[in-house]
Amino acid sequence: MKTKYLKLKNWLLVSVMGALGLSSCHSNKQLAEPEEQQPPRIREREEMRLMYGVPTMNYRLSGRVKDAKGRPVKDVKVNLLEHGIEATPDTVYGDPGRVREYLENTAVSTDRDGRFELNGSGRPFPEVRVLVRDVDGHANGQFRNQLLEIQVTPDDVDRANAEGWNQGTFSKELEVKLESK
Repeated sequence: MKTKYLKLKNWLLVSVMGALGLSSCHSNKQLAEPEEQQPPRIREREEMRLMYGVPTMNYRLSGRVKDAKGRPVKDVKVNLLEHGIEATPDTVYGDPGRVREYLENTAVSTDRDGRFELNGSGRPFPEVRVLVRDVDGHANGQFRNQLLEIQVTPDDVDRANAEGWNQGTFSKELEVKLESK
């Protein structure tokens, strides 16, 4: 009997809390008096919207990978590293199986002109990290891996499609020069 009472009580509490929480997400109330009495800046914004969520930003990084003599290098793997993944040019830290799977599933290869394009989405950070790895052995020469840290500046963010929690698109063109081993 006591167990049934506790289950009913918990179900009622969760239902009430859920209804109250979801009803606070949107408000149709006006922020000021009727339009003729409002200052100009308030007239532009008639509704206050409250949203749950996390800010996001789209990322688009493209560029070319070249050797020390300026020749394009094909079949080099390029990754946009998620924040929270610690890395040096030669080592990515964490669970080996998960790290290997992440690197394989998110990498793009450079084409014969050394070109690549990375696209992703995530939380906005003041910098993004790109890992460039030579994984094909002697096929195109042997090069040292590089870890690039690119600063996200306001000039590089296109806010044309920014809406709600989306902060826009960060775009950058990169030139990567690999050193021979």
